[in-house]
Amino acid sequence: MNFQELEFIANPYPIYAQWRAERPIWWADDVQGWVLSRYEDVRSVLKDPENYSSQLDASRSQGTLALPLLHDDPPRHTSLRAIVNRSFTSRVMKAIESDLMAVVEQLLDDIDTDEPVDIAECLTIPLPVALISHFLGIPFERKDDFKRWSDSLTATGTAKTMEERMPDILEMMDFFRGEIPKRRENPGEDLISKVVAADIDGEGLTEEVIVGYCQLLLIAGNETTTNLLSNLLHYVADHPEVWEALRADPGKIEAAVEECLRFDSPVHWISRIALSDAKFHGQRVAKGEAVYTVLGSANRDADHYDDPDTFRLDRPRSDHHTFGHGIHFCIGAPLARMEAKYALLGMLKRFASIEHALEHENERTHSSMLRGYHHLWLKLSAM
Repeated sequence: MNFQELEFIANPYPIYAQWRAERPIWWADDVQGWVLSRYEDVRSVLKDPENYSSQLDASRSQGTLALPLLHDDPPRHTSLRAIVNRSFTSRVMKAIESDLMAVVEQLLDDIDTDEPVDIAECLTIPLPVALISHFLGIPFERKDDFKRWSDSLTATGTAKTMEERMPDILEMMDFFRGEIPKRRENPGEDLISKVVAADIDGEGLTEEVIVGYCQLLLIAGNETTTNLLSNLLHYVADHPEVWEALRADPGKIEAAVEECLRFDSPVHWISRIALSDAKFHGQRVAKGEAVYTVLGSANRDADHYDDPDTFRLDRPRSDHHTFGHGIHFCIGAPLARMEAKYALLGMLKRFASIEHALEHENERTHSSMLRGYHHLWLKLSAM
């Protein structure tokens, strides 16, 4: 059986439920690894970097490029994370709040409600790109390039083979390589300057590591938020009662964002390599074998969540795995949550209702790992 089947993209949740019930661990031939789908199993792997490595196995990771931080283990991971840790604190988030709201307002100002709107093109894609461009100190005018590069690096676009994706990836690498001398000569407070100036144990980072780090920051800074927002708006367009509830009580916006992170996760799985023999449900996992933890399934495990397949604004717990768990918990999670909050707030103030524009065809990301929309067509009714 294969793990990355195309039918997963449309609606993977019934398949996940079957895995949890009938095969909580199974071997996937296409990725040559074990698949775990239950909440406690997923959590046990993610919180244990001593026994499960984040490093890529070249024999299993064809089509994936190793990126600093994401594919590093302690102690190197700890040192690399420290370089940008302070850039995503609550104090920093508060400082950029007004800038974020201004970007949201500008993007919404440009929407013409007389016609159906591709909300992905108008809001869910450019908003996070604008914010991560600000953090990186790179020109937002290159937003189309940044998104194209991100899609190629994450294999979420139409190009599937590495041969098809590589021209965009090389173009992306050349862009960041060209930024290095600029930041050495005129360093600023941006993330690229911090990475360029950083050292580990007295040694500066190599050009290869700096470029890889910048690639990670760019894709992590836009992919998750784009997918979160588009998944949320897709659900609300199908469920007008949720839109009405949020309009009546905007204080529930953060709950809606958190529930969407659990209910329709923008990231569905991550992999690890077993560093020692392990056993799950009687099945031995040998040292060196790959383990695929399915976050999107764990987030709907009925053994952990009441009524897991229902979107609830009153859900009491938010201990989902969408941003990971343990030392690799997503560093940009506060930014993603804040962007989604203010985007939704801005829309609620302007639009009385939203619904799907059925005359247009939506396009999901072409990935079993990252779940969202490249194109999402909506009809928006102005207040």
